[in-house]
Amino acid sequence: MIPTQTKLIDSDGNAFGLKTVNGKPRVSSMTYLYDIAEGNIPNHRGISKFGYDATAGAGNIEVWSGSRAYPYMTTASTLYLSSSDTNDDQPYRIFGLDEYWDEQEVEVTANGFVAVELPGTWIRVFRVINLGITNNAGIIYISLDADPGVDGIPDTIATDSKAEIPVGYNQTLMSIWSVPRDYKAYVTSFYASCAAATSKPVDIGLWARPFGGVFQIKKIMSIDSGSVAKIVYDFPLLVEGKSDIRITANASGASQISAGFDLWYEKG
Repeated sequence: MIPTQTKLIDSDGNAFGLKTVNGKPRVSSMTYLYDIAEGNIPNHRGISKFGYDATAGAGNIEVWSGSRAYPYMTTASTLYLSSSDTNDDQPYRIFGLDEYWDEQEVEVTANGFVAVELPGTWIRVFRVINLGITNNAGIIYISLDADPGVDGIPDTIATDSKAEIPVGYNQTLMSIWSVPRDYKAYVTSFYASCAAATSKPVDIGLWARPFGGVFQIKKIMSIDSGSVAKIVYDFPLLVEGKSDIRITANASGASQISAGFDLWYEKG
């Protein structure tokens, strides 16, 4: 006996099917973003990026622990991990994009001042985490410098260092991220705070740079010392594949700034 095929008909008389996940009908009572977080929607991922700058000053400078303008890579290159403390020997996981702008994730073990080569080539690095059982004693650098010398610090730090873990934090602090190719990102919110001190207004900017283009401001807000601000999008901000996303601070005087953004990204 051939089983009867059941179809649903909309109000215009057109047949339609039920949306499925991994071949199975799914009806969820959770919000869309919770389903993404639980891994229930294939090819969808969520990410929260956060950064900190202890000495943010004038100019629209990226909020990251490097406390200087971020040196974006223009060509894919080999990268190296080193520490400013000779005793650091923990394993680290590095996240970024390869030469094709595809996601890439590797693990290497630190060797103190000695530069350890990362497998593959890289066009972006946007997160590094300590997988060991002890805190990082020195600053962990991901850089272009294959021979950082006797102190483990990249020789030309302003241009060579692409990611840094401050002492004891065990993870990078950088409000910077790039969309993998063949994906689209949807920014749902961003925020910033300024440590309490002498009154120092700070302009916080959310920017996106399409591939081959320039950074475009997408939202700007002004905060004062000791204040916190957050913007939640009613309609998420769409950012195309191979685009860079960043948060910048422009402060009237040296300020401690924390900032970050949340998004999901999906393939197709």
